[in-house]
Amino acid sequence: PEDYEKLSNADKYQRALNNWKNRKKSDWDIGIEYERYIGYKLECEGYKVTYIGATLGLKDMGRDLLATKNGKTLIIQCKRWAKEKTIHEKHLFQLYGSAAVYAIEHPITHCKAVFITTTELSEVARKCAEYCDIAVVENCPMGDYPLIKCNANKDGEKIYHLPFDQQYDKVVVSKNKQSCYAWTTYEAEGLGFRRAYRWHPNKS
Repeated sequence: PEDYEKLSNADKYQRALNNWKNRKKSDWDIGIEYERYIGYKLECEGYKVTYIGATLGLKDMGRDLLATKNGKTLIIQCKRWAKEKTIHEKHLFQLYGSAAVYAIEHPITHCKAVFITTTELSEVARKCAEYCDIAVVENCPMGDYPLIKCNANKDGEKIYHLPFDQQYDKVVVSKNKQSCYAWTTYEAEGLGFRRAYRWHPNKS
C-alpha cells in the first residue's frame, strides 16, 4: 500500500485500466466491448454514435448503437458470437421491428437498419435480411482500439474517461470538437486531460 500511494495518478489509473482489461468477462461484458468497438470504428468515419445497449441494457429494443451522419441514422444491432454459432432470422426480425418503431417516431430522419456480427447468418436469416432491407456485415472480428475517451466539458475542462467510469458511454467523441481517444493514461494526461471525478448523487 505504501508503494502504491507513491505512484502518480497516471500510474494508478493505468494499472486500474490494465486490471479491467484482464478481468474475467461475462457474456454481457463481451457484448458491450464489441458494441463499443463498432462504435469507435464508426466514430472514426465521422458518425456521431449513441451507445444504446450499454446505457439502457435490456431496454434497448434491439438497438445497440445509433450512428448519425449527414442526416442519416444507422440503427445497429451487434452480435459477438463464437464462429460455430449461427444467427437466425428471429434476430433480424427484432432489428426490423425496432427500426420500424424508430422510423415512425422520427419521420423526417432517413433510417437504415444494420446487423453486424462476428459470425454468419443462416440462409433463411440472410434472405430475411435482404427482404427487410437490412444491411448485414458478417465475420466482423473484434479488434484492439484505444479505450480512453477524452473530451472537454461545457466549461472547457479537459477530462478523460476510463471504460468503467460512470459517464463513459455517454461521452461523445467527435472530430468536430476537442475530443479524442487515447491508448494510455500517460497519453491522455500528456494531452492535458485529467481523470473524470466520480459523481455522487447526494452531493450538490
